[in-house]
Order: sequence, then structure tokens, then C-alpha cells
Amino acid sequence: MAEFRRDRAEVSGAGDRVSGFPADLAIELAEGHPFALVVLDADDRVIAQNHAARALLGDAVDGSCALMGCGDRDRCVHEEARAGGESLPEFRIDLPGGAGASAAWVVVAPLAEGRVLLQLRPADARDRRRTTDPAWRSGTVLRVHALGRTRVLSPAGDLHGSWIGNRAGQVFKYLLTHRDRPVPADELAERLWEGATKATLQSVRYFIHALRDELEPGRGRRAASSFVPGSRSGYTLNLERVHVDADDFEREVRAALAALERGDQDGALGALTRGLDLYRGDFLEDEPYAEWALEERDRLRELATTGLRAKAGLHRARGDVAAATEAHERLVRLEPFDVDLHRELLELLLAQGRRTDAARRYAALRHRLLATFGEDVDFLLADLALAG
Repeated sequence: MAEFRRDRAEVSGAGDRVSGFPADLAIELAEGHPFALVVLDADDRVIAQNHAARALLGDAVDGSCALMGCGDRDRCVHEEARAGGESLPEFRIDLPGGAGASAAWVVVAPLAEGRVLLQLRPADARDRRRTTDPAWRSGTVLRVHALGRTRVLSPAGDLHGSWIGNRAGQVFKYLLTHRDRPVPADELAERLWEGATKATLQSVRYFIHALRDELEPGRGRRAASSFVPGSRSGYTLNLERVHVDADDFEREVRAALAALERGDQDGALGALTRGLDLYRGDFLEDEPYAEWALEERDRLRELATTGLRAKAGLHRARGDVAAATEAHERLVRLEPFDVDLHRELLELLLAQGRRTDAARRYAALRHRLLATFGEDVDFLLADLALAG
């Protein structure tokens, strides 16, 4: 990648002068700037960098959306700056291993002919402050991982912390569970506070405020919440700004099942793969004893089981035994007492000559059934081997 010194014409685009500065002085200023400067062309290729950029980023010098986290915020910061014609407020990114710092604060500014300037200054990885300019925040989204352990990702990074496991986090998870409707304050009180009274409503309001502060730490004292708005009907999640992996999972799997009905096996397999890759665990896995989450957890688990059955069937029909086995292995983890599923998995293992794996799984299945129900399996592993 070019240094500012070697790529003067590309950076300046103004002959011997740059905005009133002699070109050599402009280059000297860029090279001597204490913060990293990176210039991208209209196709987001890095065309220049200064000494601080090389020192901060090393081999990770890159102005790509992957580095800037555009995928997490669902908005390309380069395009945002070009479209707005002005610098964006500073935001924070995590830097990959091997860079000179673990994090950086970034300003993105538009230049002529579609070029973009990135300024990066080193940051503390523990510093989770975010910009609060209303025009910028209005486009900000949160990405929530609710399948498996709960994670909340903002443009500034992972909003982890003790709040996820305390009362504010429970309020968030309850709203997440009932994200299709407003939740009245008294319902939150009854479901989350044992022995709730009218006075508990004050606690609900307090923890809603605490939750908003965690999700939007720079929000003004009287500013409306972008993520957890309230109304006379109750509190809800603004799903235009809060993207939930469970919804993406459900959309893909249901699209796959519809494609199967149309006979589009390739489309179905692609959608199943995308959707099931999102199923990293049960819904709100970190709230295993929350009764209010059970119905949604069971609903999504059943959909995952349906999707995995369909995927396994497609792979078997195509003769891809290894892929069918992988789908069945996920299935039996979701349905540990479904003997028919275990039998199908054992048949697939034996078909691949994986006798040791088959014997181990058969023994584990027998033990589980005997310990839980006092019943043994109704087939012998030797019978499956002979049938194969």
C-alpha cells in the first residue's frame, strides 16, 4: 500500500498545492500526524497511509467494512460519510490481534472523487463509550444473540457486563422473549419480582431506566430511547433498531421449508444452512430456570429440529452421508431421548465404518434410557450392522 509520500497525486488530487498548503508540507503534516491516517479510494481500496497507521495497525492496515464493523451495525460507515458529505462522529472499533493496540477510536471523513479519510487513535479496550449525536444514533442498531448465551453487540462493540445477569438484564430478556408486543409494567413486575406489590412498579421503572443506560450510555437525560421505547401499552423493543438472531434463524428456516414445498431443494438447503448456523444454542440459554422463557425456547427448538430433519433428509437423498451424519449429530443433541433419531444416526455411522463411534453412542443411549425411564432400546447394534 502506498505511503502518503509516494502517492502524493492520488491523495491530493490538486497538483502542487493541497487546500492552500504546498503539497510537500501537506505530506509532511500527514506523515507527522500523531494519529493513524488511511485514505480509501471510491472502491474502498487503501491507497495511502501515514507512519502512525503503520505503527498502530501493522499488517492489519485495512479500511474494509470487516475492520470497521459495518456488518455489526448494518450501515457502511464509508458510504455514510460519502452520502452525508461530512465527517461522522467518533466511534470505537476492536482491532485484530497483531495490531499495535487492541482498540481504536475512528473518525470517517469524505474526500473528493469518492475517496474517504479514516483517522484512528489508540483506545483502551475496556472503554465502551459511544457517540451520542442524534443524527448518528438514529441509524444505530443493536444485534442481539439470544440463541445460546445472551450477547448484545453495538457499533462500539460487545455490551457485556454484569448488567446482563442482573435485574436490568432480566427485564431486557423478558422484553426479548415477548418482542412481538408491548409488555405492561405490571406484567414485568409480576413475572420478574416474587411477591410483587404496587410499589414494585417503581422498581420496574428504575430498571427500565438502568437498561436504557446500558444500551445507550450517552443518551440525554430526557431523550427518547432508540431501543426500548415506552407507551401507554407498556415497554417494547424497537425491532427496527434491535436485530435478534432468533428472528433471522426463524426467517431462514421457514423460507427453506417453503422452498422444499415448491421442490426447490438447492434453495432449501442454502436457507437451512444459513438459518441453522445461527442456532448456537437454546433461546436464552443463560436463563435455564426462567419459566417465562420456556415457551419461546421450546418453539424455536422445535423449529431447529424440523430444520435439521429436513437438512439431514436432503443430504441423504443426495448421497452425502457425512453431511447427513453431521445434521443427525446435532439432532440427537436436541432430542436425546428420540430413539428413532439415534437409530438413524447409528446406521449412518456404521455405513461409514465408524464402528467405535456407533458402539459408544449405542451404549450411551442405553444408559440414558435405563437411568431415566427404566427401559432399554428395542434394537441391537449388531442388527443394524447386519442390515447395513
